[in-house]
Amino acid sequence: MSGRMAGRRAIITGGAGGIGLACARRLLAEGAEAVLLDRRADALTAAAGIGAAPVACDVKDPGAVAAAVTRAAGLLNGPADVLVNAAGVYRIAPLLDLTPEEWDDVQAVNLRGTFLAGRAVAAALIAAGRPGAIVNISSTAGLVADAAEPSAHYNASKAGVLALTRQMAAEWAPHGIRANAVCPGVIDTPMLRLMDDPVAGAAYLRTGVPQGRLGSADEVAAAVAFLASDDASYLTGAAVPVDGGVTAI
Repeated sequence: MSGRMAGRRAIITGGAGGIGLACARRLLAEGAEAVLLDRRADALTAAAGIGAAPVACDVKDPGAVAAAVTRAAGLLNGPADVLVNAAGVYRIAPLLDLTPEEWDDVQAVNLRGTFLAGRAVAAALIAAGRPGAIVNISSTAGLVADAAEPSAHYNASKAGVLALTRQMAAEWAPHGIRANAVCPGVIDTPMLRLMDDPVAGAAYLRTGVPQGRLGSADEVAAAVAFLASDDASYLTGAAVPVDGGVTAI
């Protein structure tokens, strides 16, 4: 690894599993210090061995997010200057079957949580007069629809993350804070549902993914690390698909 994150302090929400954990490992490997935020205490315990400090936090709760960001600053000996918003939930339901409560729950985690964590980290950086980088995890579901696996509440939340990212970029650029998003496609994590039916999943990979395979969480983490680093110093407000070419066709 390049060590390009040496001296950086990172918070990763949803950091105890999946893409979040892969991002934490990558940032640590590149020299950052890191704090993992997750609401699952058991998963945080399991993830603690990677060398990041665990902090229990429900990203839907404004008070819990503010307290966790303050706690992270204490653990990192200063405000985090990298935030990866990876906390998220995925649900499948046709629109006509979707309840308002199901809609609200997905929006609360995926969109509200991204807003709350981003606001708390940016406020601390601005108060300290420090620059920083925010990378939000959106999805190709925020770019294109999927009739075969209907998830309007998830899709809408991830499209909202893209709009939120652009607004963060526009408002916080004068403070030296960059905000970008990655849009993972079909990634081999516990959240993936595509391969529940292996035959149908394999057929989709052959016909719908130009690279013909699932992506890995590590491949998403590589894009996140780039966006968080000074190598992306003139990049803000962007949405980068990490999808094997799905959105190219």
